[in-house]
Amino acid sequence: MKHSNHQLARGVGLAYRHVIHDQVMRFADRLDLLEITTEDYINRQRRLRGDTDLHLLREALATLPATAHGLTLSIGSVQPPSTSYLEGTRCFLDQHQIETFSEHLAFHSMDGTDLEIFLPMPFDEVAIQWLARSYNRASEALGRPFALENVSYYFPIPHCELQEADFLRRLTEETNCSLLLDVTNIFNNSHNHGYDAIGFIDRLPLERVSQIHLAGGHQTDDGLWEDSHSAPVMEPVWPLFEEVIRRTTAEIVILERDSKFDPFETVIEDVDRARAIFYRHRSETPATKAHQPASAVAPAEADPQAPEFDDLRTFQRVLMARLSDPDFRSAFERDPARVSQEIGPISDQWIQRLKDCDPGMMGWLAGGWDRTREEEALFEQDSENNEWAAWAAQLDS
Repeated sequence: MKHSNHQLARGVGLAYRHVIHDQVMRFADRLDLLEITTEDYINRQRRLRGDTDLHLLREALATLPATAHGLTLSIGSVQPPSTSYLEGTRCFLDQHQIETFSEHLAFHSMDGTDLEIFLPMPFDEVAIQWLARSYNRASEALGRPFALENVSYYFPIPHCELQEADFLRRLTEETNCSLLLDVTNIFNNSHNHGYDAIGFIDRLPLERVSQIHLAGGHQTDDGLWEDSHSAPVMEPVWPLFEEVIRRTTAEIVILERDSKFDPFETVIEDVDRARAIFYRHRSETPATKAHQPASAVAPAEADPQAPEFDDLRTFQRVLMARLSDPDFRSAFERDPARVSQEIGPISDQWIQRLKDCDPGMMGWLAGGWDRTREEEALFEQDSENNEWAAWAAQLDS
């Protein structure tokens, strides 16, 4: 199967991983497209562990159309975006002639620390105004509009002005972004945080949904659903998916799977099922060009130090520090107001928000971060010891 580099990325496909390249090639006739994770190719360390000379990627892109998906923009962080990330992403998209891109609507990085956990934005007007500025800056750097994905979150930010669906609608009114609607994330959040999934979908700006994600996860001992991308799509997700397909004009559906690929036939069975639903509501060929959202008025330049973002910026910095810094965590427990105000300007209302974040989930996430750092430190020490031992052996030989 060969295709033109300008062939429209449309239909149902799979998130591409170099470790399943052979299987993707074997089942290419049952895939419409691939989704390429940009970090695998613009992050040198990830590339060194994979397709170093990109010959696997080139073969995949010569076989199937592709869209691209990013992981580390942290578009919601009230700080300047990484220019190296944006420049690297644009170069990758241009080099491989990939037009369609998406990222996550979340924040996870502040002050040089990246939790690699998608934290939700407060569903407030001030967050919409920041995101509008951040999105404008990112889309200009990338040279294209792109889609933003609703994330699965461990806890909602308390005391929000808006519900999540209304927040997403407001965001599309303020920007020219489209939405990548992750249906599994809707299922997870509705189950974990106690709201009706269909009611959530009813309030969304469905006319702005351009892409869809599906994934499988697992249920914890506490009954919560985690977005692990390590299992077949859960049965209750399928009727939600068909409802979204029926009510939107989305032309791209991607099945995400990051681990536990064997037997690969079960992965392809999920693709087959999604394709059957997709083509039950879509023609075999698109009637029009892929969805492009209406232009919005360009927002003001993104200034993370602007006074109107003081509360949001300090809130994010304090929340990140509570999760990643044991000393700060202890100090916050003793005197939340004082240590928060030492980080930056913040009102009593936003300090109360910090105090009211789910304590059990905050503790669980903080403990996971501490364990990960300990494991990384041990790994680095072992690596250093092995290097010194190898060097000593060479000197003795």
